[in-house]
Amino acid sequence: MCGFRLNIEAAAGSAYPGRSCESWILSLLPGSAALRKLPGEVRPSFAGIGSETAIRPAARYSAAMSFASLSGQRIVVTGSSSGIGRAIALSCAQAGADLVISCRQSMVRAESVAEEVRQLGRRADVFSANIVNQWAREAFEKECFDSGPVDAIVNNAGADLLTGELKEADFATKLRVLLDVDVTGSIDLSRRFGARFAEQGHGRIINIGWDQSDRGMEGDSGELFAAAKNAVMGFTRSLAVSLAPTVNVNCIAPGWIKTAWGDDASDYWQQRVLDETPLKRWGLPEDIAHMARFLLSPEAAYITGQVINVNGGAIR
Repeated sequence: MCGFRLNIEAAAGSAYPGRSCESWILSLLPGSAALRKLPGEVRPSFAGIGSETAIRPAARYSAAMSFASLSGQRIVVTGSSSGIGRAIALSCAQAGADLVISCRQSMVRAESVAEEVRQLGRRADVFSANIVNQWAREAFEKECFDSGPVDAIVNNAGADLLTGELKEADFATKLRVLLDVDVTGSIDLSRRFGARFAEQGHGRIINIGWDQSDRGMEGDSGELFAAAKNAVMGFTRSLAVSLAPTVNVNCIAPGWIKTAWGDDASDYWQQRVLDETPLKRWGLPEDIAHMARFLLSPEAAYITGQVINVNGGAIR
């Protein structure tokens, strides 16, 4: 230990005459002026331990900048003309991926999202996909793979029971549509794309669940979404086992995310979100998008069969 200290003191003395060993070491801690050097500038080294090395900030931070890169991938995001789907598509494009944007009705909004992707320098194809119908899902699968390689799919499309035309429908109608879109649609597309991914030797699948599915929530909406999203979450775990080790399959379970319904929610719901969320805010579509980007990236290669809550810590 004495020899090590002598070497340190020698290095400190030669680099900064008159400075103590302790002050020199402190000057090298993160945030110190000694570390804020220009590209190519030499930093003092530990004498006898290592040679002097040119520290280049660009090289130092290159690993962090490439984290969760999706460069070279082409990713399908269903229901990506607005809300969470749009945020996922844009996050993937920012990470270097090409996109397939899909929607059921609003091609104008889908084309707008595609243009945002193109502005980021990435390719974007737009396909209409009414995933309620089996023939439409078959056609959508064919369009996606005929137009280029596909590396992943995010099954984000879901029935809007809270703000759309189904808002005033009865329970039975809402249940039928929710099962057709969120459950059957997600399951069928997952199996179709999963078979393709297994054949090509790689692929990622992300489904969308709900963080309160396994805890329960009162009211019609709680009962409806718990039934549908629990099915999706359980299916995700089983499909992950079926497609391992070639394909990774995971599910994101959002909490209170501020999409169209949250924007117009009553004071009661605004307060309830804050009361039930330890982080004391609504989640944003981008919060879900960041998790999707990570799960699609090489850094998530050892993650499969998981349902991951993105909900600000809510445990109720």
